[in-house]
Amino acid sequence: MESADWAGRIDTVERRMDSMELRWDESFAALSTQILQSNRETREAILATLRGEVAGEFSAVRTEFTGEFSAARAEMGSEFSNVRAEIASEFSKVRTEFASEFSNVRAEMAGEFSAVRAEMAGGFSAVRAEVAGEFSTMRAYFETVLADSQEETRRYMRVLYEDILSRIALLGEGRPSSS
Repeated sequence: MESADWAGRIDTVERRMDSMELRWDESFAALSTQILQSNRETREAILATLRGEVAGEFSAVRTEFTGEFSAARAEMGSEFSNVRAEIASEFSKVRTEFASEFSNVRAEMAGEFSAVRAEMAGGFSAVRAEVAGEFSTMRAYFETVLADSQEETRRYMRVLYEDILSRIALLGEGRPSSS
């Protein structure tokens, strides 16, 4: 073969290698973009789910409090009507009892509200800790997946590189030596 044929073949191989390199760069960039998009979508889905759950819990607590307050209002209404009837007949005696009852009710209600606040604080703290743990777990998982995919891509690129080198070596073996 003539050296012009060999030079043409080598040019063709070099152009093909350049083309392959460009396609690999584009493929890697597209894969990276897909992985980043998947991470964003997963985080958004988790946040949407957690928001829904928290909203449901708040709604349940509101409903529960509404029922409790309605019952307390009904009980207090009947108690007040009883007290008014007694006030009409024994005003001074009821005034003393009334004051002590309200003192007890206030202390009781203050204790109950304090307990409810403490329970809610504990519940919110647990939810915060759980959400933080889930985010940490998801972050670690995605970092592992990304590292694994990068390592696999590197491995595949090395195999392709070695294959190209061996093909070039085979082409070089068929070329007459310049010495």
